[in-house]
Amino acid sequence: MAKTAFAKTRFMAPVGTRILSTSQSTQKEVTVAPLIEQRKNRPLSPHLTIYQPQITWYMSGFHRFTGGAVAAGFYAGAIGYALGPMVGLGFDAASVTSVIATVPVAAKVAAKFIIAYPFTFHCFNGIRHLIWDTTRFMTIKGVYQTGYAVLGLSTVSAVALALI
Repeated sequence: MAKTAFAKTRFMAPVGTRILSTSQSTQKEVTVAPLIEQRKNRPLSPHLTIYQPQITWYMSGFHRFTGGAVAAGFYAGAIGYALGPMVGLGFDAASVTSVIATVPVAAKVAAKFIIAYPFTFHCFNGIRHLIWDTTRFMTIKGVYQTGYAVLGLSTVSAVALALI
């Protein structure tokens, strides 16, 4: 009799607890299926097209683009200058100078501006970010003022470099 009373109390769950059951699942069912179900219930994030374009967007994107363009141009020129003669390309100072001498002046100025503008923009915008690191011009008015200052300085300095 004592055995039966013990068996009954052993399998009775206390109040406020759950009785669990187990089943066999594959590893994929355990890890992937709950994630797929969670993703179905997540709200969708709005796309950038619902926001009003701002100067900060364009300048941030252009800063990244100009950084990549300046780096790619530098590396392409350095690799071409270093490896060009080894593969038979006439990419040395004398050949580059003779080719540039045959180009019309307007094309030279335009090419120099196209090369100078990304460089000057990236430099001035980098200085702007360094100023922001000192917590200056962090208001909306300051951000816009420094943004327009960077655009103006970049344009003026790129024109000056192109006319040299």
